[in-house]
Amino acid sequence: MSISNARVRIVALAVLFEVLIKKNKAKAAIVHTTSSQSWEPRDIGLLREMVYGVLRNYFALEADFSRFVKQKPSDYSRLALLLGTYQLRLMRIPDHAAVGETVAAIKPYETHTAGFINAVLRQVAKSEAPQKLKPHQRVELPQWMYALWRDAFTADVVSDIASACNTSPDLCVVVFSDREAWMQQAQDLGLEVKAGSFSPYAVLLNANTSVTSLPGFAEGDVMVMDQAAQMATLSVDLKEEDGLLLDLCAAPGGKTALLSHRFPKASITAVELNPRRIPRLEENLKRLQCSNTQVLQADCAFLPYADNSVDAIMLDAPCSASGTLRRHPDAKFLHTIEDVKAAGQLQLILLQEALRVLKPGASMTYAVCSIHAAENEDVIAQAGNIITKQRLLPNNEHDGFFFASITK
Repeated sequence: MSISNARVRIVALAVLFEVLIKKNKAKAAIVHTTSSQSWEPRDIGLLREMVYGVLRNYFALEADFSRFVKQKPSDYSRLALLLGTYQLRLMRIPDHAAVGETVAAIKPYETHTAGFINAVLRQVAKSEAPQKLKPHQRVELPQWMYALWRDAFTADVVSDIASACNTSPDLCVVVFSDREAWMQQAQDLGLEVKAGSFSPYAVLLNANTSVTSLPGFAEGDVMVMDQAAQMATLSVDLKEEDGLLLDLCAAPGGKTALLSHRFPKASITAVELNPRRIPRLEENLKRLQCSNTQVLQADCAFLPYADNSVDAIMLDAPCSASGTLRRHPDAKFLHTIEDVKAAGQLQLILLQEALRVLKPGASMTYAVCSIHAAENEDVIAQAGNIITKQRLLPNNEHDGFFFASITK
C-alpha cells in the first residue's frame, strides 16, 4: 500500500521532532514512526531522503527561510519550514506541490500556523538562496563543533570534512571469504563493487544495496562495517594465539566477528552491558560463524576479571559519534560540548578498568568513532603507555575514527 505524499511529510515532521527537539536518533525514530503501517520501499525512501536531507543541510535551510520570519516560530513550524525549504531548494518537486503538501502536513500538529507556513514558503520559492552564510553554516556544523574543529584542524580541513559528510556514503562491508572471488560473485549479480583501500577485508557498494541479498550473507561470509572501524579492529595485537581476548562494549558484534576470524584459536568474550542489545549481538555472531566467542552481560566499568588476567582487549568506547556524520547527520544535533566532556570522563574510567585486567606487557586498542580531542588524545594521555595512535578524519571512503594501541 502506497502512503500519500501528505502522510510522508506528516511522518517526516514527527521524525524531525524526535531528532531535533527530543534528541533521539533518526534511524530509530524512522523505524518507530513507520512501524504501525505498511510502507512501500519508495515511500520509505522518500521519507529518509527528506529527513536526512534536512539534517545534512539544516543550517543553510534555516538561514534561507529565516529571512522571511519576524518572530521565533514554534517547534513544529520551524520543522515544517525546514522541510519545505529543503524540497524547494534541493528536491525535484514543483514549487506548488512542495508548499501545498508541507502546509497540509503541519495541520495535524498546528492548524493555526498553516497560513504562516504557506506565506513564508512562498517567499522562499520566489527568492534565490542566500549566498552569504556564516562559517559554521557553510560547513553544516553547530557553531561550537565548528569552532573546536577549526582550532584543531584548520578551517580548510573542516571544509574538506564537511564535503565528505554532506554526501551519501557507500555501503562498506567486511568479506570473510576470498575477497576477489566474492567481488566477482557480486558483479555477476549486477552489483557495482570496489575493493576498499584501507582494509584487506573491505568492499564498497552502492548505498542502496540490499545487504541481506548479498552473496554469502546467510552463510556468514559478509557483514556491514565501515573501513575506519575495520582499521581499528585490525590494530588489535594478540601475542598468545590461544589467549583470552575481550571485546568491550561489543554490540552489535561487528568487531567481535572480525576478531574471531583474525584469531580463530583465541577465546573471545564479547562484553555488553545493555540487555536489549545482546540478542542481536548473539544473532550476528551465530550467523557469522564465530564459534570461538561467548557473550557476557557486564558493566565494562566493573569487569568480572582478576587483575593482570587478560591477553588482549578491544575497547570501542561509547562516544558522541562525531566521526559518523556522513552516515548519521543526526549525530551533530544529539550532543553538546558538555556531553562530549562527560563522554571523555566515562571513556577514561573504561580504559583504566581495561588496563587493570590486562596482563603486563600485553596491549589493548582504545577506539571511538569520534574525532573530538576530548574523546581522543585527552583520554589516552591519562592511562597506559601509547604504542601508536591514529585519527582518521571523515572522507569519501571511511568515517572519522580514533584508535590507539596501549601497552601495560
